[in-house]
Amino acid sequence: MQARHVMSSPVTTVDRSTSVDECLQLVGSSGFTVLPVVDERKHLVGIVSEGDLLRARFRELGGADSQPDEMTAGDVMASPVVAMTADAEVSELASAMLRSRLRCIPIVHDHDILGIVTRPDLIAVLTTDDAQVAKEVQHRLDVYGGAGRWRVDVAHGSASIFGVTPDDPERNVIAALADTVPGIAEVHFPPESTSPGGR
Repeated sequence: MQARHVMSSPVTTVDRSTSVDECLQLVGSSGFTVLPVVDERKHLVGIVSEGDLLRARFRELGGADSQPDEMTAGDVMASPVVAMTADAEVSELASAMLRSRLRCIPIVHDHDILGIVTRPDLIAVLTTDDAQVAKEVQHRLDVYGGAGRWRVDVAHGSASIFGVTPDDPERNVIAALADTVPGIAEVHFPPESTSPGGR
């Protein structure tokens, strides 16, 4: 399973000049515990965590004379940032988080932020049951094409969709619908003869 399948998107970002207070408000309203910092080209240049922001805020409160200017994201951000691409495997993300004690990893393409993967995202993947994933895929296909038109089986993140012929014009749409379900890493169209209960 790849980062694209588990990342949250779009991502709330800030720039270097965003004040610590504004960052704290964004953390509170977005539900994320980290905020990527971007430059004028929207390229990733750093990251601030709620811990960084709280420490900075309390330093401001405790030492106004030594901190005459309001601190910004640029003052407290961590840089460089550990980031990965959308095709990074979940195992790579988990290893990087554990090795570097990270709470999240931004997902980028040429420095542009596509999404972000957090520890809760990885926990959700690890605790997702194949039957639940199959039920969600089946639901989306039923809504799109009508109940019972296709049948779905999921094993270890691999979806097998039965009832789709090789020349079916909707084949790509069906694959795309299944691929958007969290927990799906790949989609297959087995021959009808291999269908559960098939002849």
